[in-house]
Amino acid sequence: MSKDLDKNLKPLYDILIIGGGINGAGIALDAAMRGYSVLLVEKNDFGGSTTSNSTKLIHGGLRYLEYMEFPLVRESLREREHILQNAPHLIKPIKINFPFYGHSKRGPYILKLGMILYDLLSYDKSMPNHSFMFNFNKKKLHDFIPTLRKKGLRGIASYFDCQALYPERLNLEIILSANCEGADTMNHFAFNSMKWDGERYTVNLTDTINDQQYSVGAKFVVNATGPFVDNINKAIDTNIPRLMGGTKGSHILIDKFENGPEDGLYIEAIQDGRPFFILPWDEYYLVGTTDIFYNGDLDNIVATEDEVEYLLHELNYFTDSKEFTRDDVVYTYSGIRPLPYEPDKSESQVTRNHIIYDHEKKENIKNYISIVGGKLTTYRNLAEDTIDAIEKKLGRKHKCLTKEYKLFGAKGIADIDSFKEENIEYYTNKYQIEESIVNYLIDFYGVKFIEVLKYIDLNSKLKERIDPERNDIKAQIYYAVEVEKAKTLEDIIIRRTSLGTHGTLGYDTVEEIAEIAAPLLSMNENEKLKAIENYKEKIKNHYKLNEKFIEKRAEKYVAH
Repeated sequence: MSKDLDKNLKPLYDILIIGGGINGAGIALDAAMRGYSVLLVEKNDFGGSTTSNSTKLIHGGLRYLEYMEFPLVRESLREREHILQNAPHLIKPIKINFPFYGHSKRGPYILKLGMILYDLLSYDKSMPNHSFMFNFNKKKLHDFIPTLRKKGLRGIASYFDCQALYPERLNLEIILSANCEGADTMNHFAFNSMKWDGERYTVNLTDTINDQQYSVGAKFVVNATGPFVDNINKAIDTNIPRLMGGTKGSHILIDKFENGPEDGLYIEAIQDGRPFFILPWDEYYLVGTTDIFYNGDLDNIVATEDEVEYLLHELNYFTDSKEFTRDDVVYTYSGIRPLPYEPDKSESQVTRNHIIYDHEKKENIKNYISIVGGKLTTYRNLAEDTIDAIEKKLGRKHKCLTKEYKLFGAKGIADIDSFKEENIEYYTNKYQIEESIVNYLIDFYGVKFIEVLKYIDLNSKLKERIDPERNDIKAQIYYAVEVEKAKTLEDIIIRRTSLGTHGTLGYDTVEEIAEIAAPLLSMNENEKLKAIENYKEKIKNHYKLNEKFIEKRAEKYVAH
């Protein structure tokens, strides 16, 4: 039995949340901070679906201005600032350039107006206002981004948003923060059914790792499962109408190329006019995203070859460097935006506002709500709205305390650069490790990087790199299992280290990781080998990892 379950679940909770993505995590934290007993259950891993498969932006939603969604933009910009202050180790400002051409639907005057509105609506931001560069000085304009398509270029608007380098880490830190405030959170714990007895629900759950059944009581239940909202609702009452009309967003990653953009690019696609991004992300450019209604298997969301070709076409049209082909794509990933079902609208027209659906008003199902919509950026405000709605139904009133709440790894960090200056040299010398490793661990864990390094005191070999090209060290595997609730190899590699999102996605390090992790996860030899096989299959089939990069790595480190 896992360590979490040694602590018995309470027989009765005030609020039970189904879904451990960023919205469910945010609701758990807000509820716990208002004094409620909380249980959150997630059938897979925290942040393992929509959250980790996002475009990694914490943004105001510049394009929402086109649809006059000013309150949504203001909300997003306000929340962007909250996240930047509350998780400064995980969230970084990013400059984004918006080139406009003669063929662009959004001309210079419309774009300029949009930028002014964006600045006005973000009056409380800590980042610079926008800037504008017209083609009066063509050489200066062309030199600004050397590899950007020059033909028809009329100017470039520049503005700032934020990038969550590892959105799954943000999700996890909200979960760990909720734990610190008293919430119980269980990953790999599936919801089965629930029954109301007039005062509370009896909720039946399955621990999917150990295949054990549990029942707990809950006074209120929240369905925060994102794209899976309708699936959960059908298990509760088949009369609940369809609420979710999610769209798929796919991305491709390519290696950075010579003279490529140093900042992000936000470009109007030549094929359909939809804006898309080319974003620097570590050693890659992240290109995306698509926006397509999706009715397929929610447990197997992959980028189609048509989507990959669409993104490659746009990349090639707007870059004057080389002709990128499918062979240049390192890997792909896809996620589902949990948008409301609005059958009469196109993908881009569907509102990005969140909806708190009260099933008592609609289907007479007491003390049960579903969350529809929501964005990475606005998770905190969505959570506040959700708990406000629950309190209104319960006749209670407590102040929301999350606006200025520093997350798990951010407590004590006033300024991330100053924090690094105070710590990097000291811990580099103390543990005799490279400066780049300490810098990376601070960005990944914030103040908790010290807890990771303490494992080296127990075993000096734990300071060794797992992958010669990454800064992840073996101590992180112990920390992932013992502190961060990792239950599987995939949890460790993809969502507790950077190994599952870089290089060969852990394909050539999974055996080494498994050797360390297996005893921590109570795996026998057969279970370990099966887990390795399953992991390799997933990154080949789900992420479509380009085998060329596996072969190149094998050649490079044949003697390693």
